[in-house]
Amino acid sequence: HLSLADLVYFLICRDEVFQVEWDPNHEGLLASSSADRRLMVWDLNRIGDEVIEGDDEGPPELLFSHGGHKGKISDFSWNQNQPWVISSVAEDNSFHVWQMAESIYNDGDDDDIWMGNTNTN
Repeated sequence: HLSLADLVYFLICRDEVFQVEWDPNHEGLLASSSADRRLMVWDLNRIGDEVIEGDDEGPPELLFSHGGHKGKISDFSWNQNQPWVISSVAEDNSFHVWQMAESIYNDGDDDDIWMGNTNTN
């Protein structure tokens, strides 16, 4: 089981991390960008979830990985008005506005839609 300290260690040792930002709409979610040109979305609420043997998608805390940039990500930001939407810019002069598919945070049961503690401010 991965602790918060383990996750931080994983982030640091995986590659050089350039930016980390909390999701303003969902408690426990954060995004990070690193030298591998990926923007990763982490769900800290999943710390301690069972690790599935042979799962190549990473630890259970890794909710999503956006790998569309060809250059280092210069900056990114969560959309405060549209949950699950992130914009990112990179040194390859690309600007992406993207939203994770609902299937990533919803397992199909309406009662289980991941909403966390939503911020209504």
